[in-house]
Amino acid sequence: MAREQQLTKVAEGREAEMFAWDEGTILRLMRSADGQKANELQAVALESARASGVRVPAVIEVATMMGRPGLIMERIEGTDYLTLMGKQPWLVFSVGSLSGRVHAELNEAAAADNLPPMREWSRHRIEASGALGQDLRSFALGVLEALPDGDRLCHGDFHPGNMLRSAEGPVVIDWTAAARGDPDADVARTNLLLRIGEPPPGSPVIVRLLARIGGRILLGRYLAAYRRVRPLDMKALSRWAIPIAAARLAVGIESETTPLLSYLERARAARLSS
Repeated sequence: MAREQQLTKVAEGREAEMFAWDEGTILRLMRSADGQKANELQAVALESARASGVRVPAVIEVATMMGRPGLIMERIEGTDYLTLMGKQPWLVFSVGSLSGRVHAELNEAAAADNLPPMREWSRHRIEASGALGQDLRSFALGVLEALPDGDRLCHGDFHPGNMLRSAEGPVVIDWTAAARGDPDADVARTNLLLRIGEPPPGSPVIVRLLARIGGRILLGRYLAAYRRVRPLDMKALSRWAIPIAAARLAVGIESETTPLLSYLERARAARLSS
């Protein structure tokens, strides 16, 4: 308990808080006490990524603190690229290109067999979303049924806020949504996040402004750089966008609900009229 009272928060996101730990390490605590499974899967994903040469924080120990699941991890000294763009908006061009290259290299890695399948993860989220009406839920699940499984490593929440600039190069963090699946699904989610995603809580005003103004530039550079490393099927990307958008509604970010539902309604109408 004494150690818990001395914890110093150094960063936070929607799903977790980060606290200083021993020298060279950090404690990442899930906000929810129900996140043990996600915490364990994140450890598996990190080890899978490291084994494939992707630069990620090393896992030291799976731990529980204050009744919350957590990981004691290597502490990476660096700033995330979303914050860097907030301070230096002109970096949007280079960060977009860097994001595409890193994500493509990540998707080249084979996923661990015990990571959850992306299609199953998406199906669970769609079925759990209270924001979806029955028509849209059935539509999204129907599209998902025809999509491939895949066996590549998928981050599940890849964007500049989840990459740190370190002395050794970019480091990919926050692997709680990692899965085994089709890379086109992973890119579809990043595409969605860059188009309508909201920055994490506590983000500076300039970061929120940049997300709206610089999003298209960032997205264009990201996609172009990704294609230079590995193929990208734009038709498959469009198909995956439907269940990915429906699954995103389960996150419950109020400002995203209307644009996500509008997108799904348009996609359904287009399918019905074709």
